Amino acid sequence: MLVKMDEILVKARREGYGVIAVSCFSLELIGASIAAAEKKNSPVILNINLKYEFLDSDQDLELFLYMARQRAMRSNVPVAVNLDHGADYEAVMKAISHGFTSVMIDASARPYEENVAVTREVVRAAHAAGLPVEAELGCVGMADASFRLETKYTESAKTDPGLVKDFVDRTGVDFLAVSIGNAHGPYAKNIVPHIDFRLLEEIGKAVPIPLVLHGGSGTGDDNLSRACRMGISKINVGTDLMELAVRKAQKGYEENQNMGRVRYLNHYVAGYQEGVEYYMDVFGSSGKV
Repeated sequence: MLVKMDEILVKARREGYGVIAVSCFSLELIGASIAAAEKKNSPVILNINLKYEFLDSDQDLELFLYMARQRAMRSNVPVAVNLDHGADYEAVMKAISHGFTSVMIDASARPYEENVAVTREVVRAAHAAGLPVEAELGCVGMADASFRLETKYTESAKTDPGLVKDFVDRTGVDFLAVSIGNAHGPYAKNIVPHIDFRLLEEIGKAVPIPLVLHGGSGTGDDNLSRACRMGISKINVGTDLMELAVRKAQKGYEENQNMGRVRYLNHYVAGYQEGVEYYMDVFGSSGKV
């Protein structure tokens, strides 16, 4: 069933589990994600980014969203279709017009007052359309060799717990993505993920809304499971799923180098689905429908 993200995440925050938000850039991966949710009796969130190269026209976006929505509506588990990292007001309005059931505005790289102003404007418009909004406070950077978390503003800045309540109260945002040691993409060899659970606890006490963790890949199962119990209700996972899919496809090819392209793709999709199922168990959402 196609739902808004608050129908999934409010329950998750209340009951202390997390829901996976999967990076979907093809119809096959949409199908794999929803099939995993149906198998695990779990809700799922389909993350779609307007920066995907194949969404280079309104017609492409309209068609892709139509397919995602149709597959979700035919499912017997809750499925939200979420705009991931909307860059500005115009991008979010475009997403709303094309049928996303929730949206994210990411103004986290801007100074605090600008983040508040942009987020508040988006929330006002999205709420008027009946849709919930995710925003980010603090800045989640990339997990490359230069990754370094600081408390002051940098490309990777921890969420300031003293600003959390003010930000939520002034913007009216429904979900808050936080920076507590997490990072996007594959971690460089010299980087060991360290989640600041003391900071997460402070943030969780400051606001009751569902919290979001970007960059779940490579963060560690124990860290992620603990974070879900402490208020993280949505975890974005992309890199790990794609790497699992590639390994599954490569293994299939090694076992049968004469297999055709379709069978190779089937192995890739199967690996992706297995990864989604695995994280549903880790996050505690299996059996929650």
